Amino acid sequence: MEALELEKKPPGLRLGPPMFSLMNLLIIVAASYLIWIIFADPVHSPWKTYPQPFGVVLFWSILFVVFFAFLGQLWGLGPRPQPVSGAIWILLTTVFAVIVPSVLLHGYGVMDPAFDIGKGGYTATTMIVLIGFYTWGILGTSMGHWPWVDLGLKQPWVGIGGFLFGFVLTFLGYILLIYPSLASWTSPDKTILPLTVVIGWFYSVIVSWLTTFLILDNWPWSAFGSRAKTAFAALVGNFVVGTGIYFAFHALLRGILLPQDVQAALGPAIDIWPAHLGVCVSFWLIFWANVAGNPPTGLGPIANRLVRLVITFSLAVATFVVYTRWFAVSVLNEKEIAAGFGGDPLTWIDLMIYVMLVYVIYLGSYGLNRKS
Repeated sequence: MEALELEKKPPGLRLGPPMFSLMNLLIIVAASYLIWIIFADPVHSPWKTYPQPFGVVLFWSILFVVFFAFLGQLWGLGPRPQPVSGAIWILLTTVFAVIVPSVLLHGYGVMDPAFDIGKGGYTATTMIVLIGFYTWGILGTSMGHWPWVDLGLKQPWVGIGGFLFGFVLTFLGYILLIYPSLASWTSPDKTILPLTVVIGWFYSVIVSWLTTFLILDNWPWSAFGSRAKTAFAALVGNFVVGTGIYFAFHALLRGILLPQDVQAALGPAIDIWPAHLGVCVSFWLIFWANVAGNPPTGLGPIANRLVRLVITFSLAVATFVVYTRWFAVSVLNEKEIAAGFGGDPLTWIDLMIYVMLVYVIYLGSYGLNRKS
């Protein structure tokens, strides 16, 4: 009986890598659309929570996935079968993603007008996630939980140490880049960069982090040698690479992807749009590495990375075009910015990223099994 138990196969479909990836993608899109129809669709949703509070709960849900999965490595529940384990993590994520923004908006917002729910508090609350997704997310990925594992710590102390370190980084980033644009005393001469630029630029830093870690095998940071040097190079270096990505995305958007009437309608808000393109890139970077298996893997390091880079960025541009030119307005019922162009990629694509993370990481692609 024991031998038979060891040979027992996990439940679900056994699929080859291409079909496994495709089925995951279909489930991610279908589940995202179902959530959209219920909570966010401007026409069909019974609750009409879009853009807020749908957006703030969504973004904080992603951040709590970072806390539980990236930093905490899903420590704490013990061995539980799927889908029970995944369902518990989803429930915990949702509860905290509702409670924390609510405390900020309805509690702290009473004392600080920047977080007042009637005076831009949603923006102030969601911007914590913009900074924190990088400053917390990089600690358990590119930085390899440095220095906590080097000190001999185990979970949950590795996760707690990472959370505290990330809190300091997030607080500094928020105070320097975000808060001066939202505080009651704000003025253009008191901000380092306009908020529109900060959003577009900082998301480009996130794209750099995900690209170098997921697609380029943490190169070039791994070339710096020791774990400490690699961690520091990754933390700082992504700001350099991300700045280059920001200007490259800006040029691509102005030159090709955004029609002239759209650019005119956006005005200064065009500086945000590298983030809208960047979130499309982020989706495919995460999908390619965590669902598709990061092919190719047998062409040699340089060729592997170049091919992955071309594939993921090409898919991202195609996704951006299909979404803004058709899907957003015709399927999701989002507003047009100009004739034949509309949508808010940061919300819809982030919804797909969230669904992907919980399905793949929390639920282990429950119901699907990849053939080796």
